[in-house]
Amino acid sequence: MTLRHAEDLLDALKRKRLNLDELHERARLSGLAWSPDQVELFLLCAPSVERDDSGSFRLGAGRPEDALEAAIVDAVRSFAGKPIPAAQVRARLPDGFVTTDEQILAVARRTAGLVVFGPNLIRIAQ
Repeated sequence: MTLRHAEDLLDALKRKRLNLDELHERARLSGLAWSPDQVELFLLCAPSVERDDSGSFRLGAGRPEDALEAAIVDAVRSFAGKPIPAAQVRARLPDGFVTTDEQILAVARRTAGLVVFGPNLIRIAQ
């Protein structure tokens, strides 16, 4: 499983609850040749993924920092691969996030899928 496969499955769970068959089908259509058992194991190990009594999976609340991290990743992704300074990322964050350039850089440094380089520029990892 690549980072892209994992992000796709977790993004789908952000939007709605899905059962294992639906998630396996999404994985299969994205080119992942995993069995349903392998997809289930990934989901059970993924942070913030919860399975309810009906067997459906959903993305739980997680840590408070997860919302900021997700918003930063979305903001960086919106620049379509172009390296950007933290101030521009901060400008694209949804209302309700109060943060500093330094905090954005710190979150970006510890976030898989983001790279901080040069004079504090951020981009999506390749």
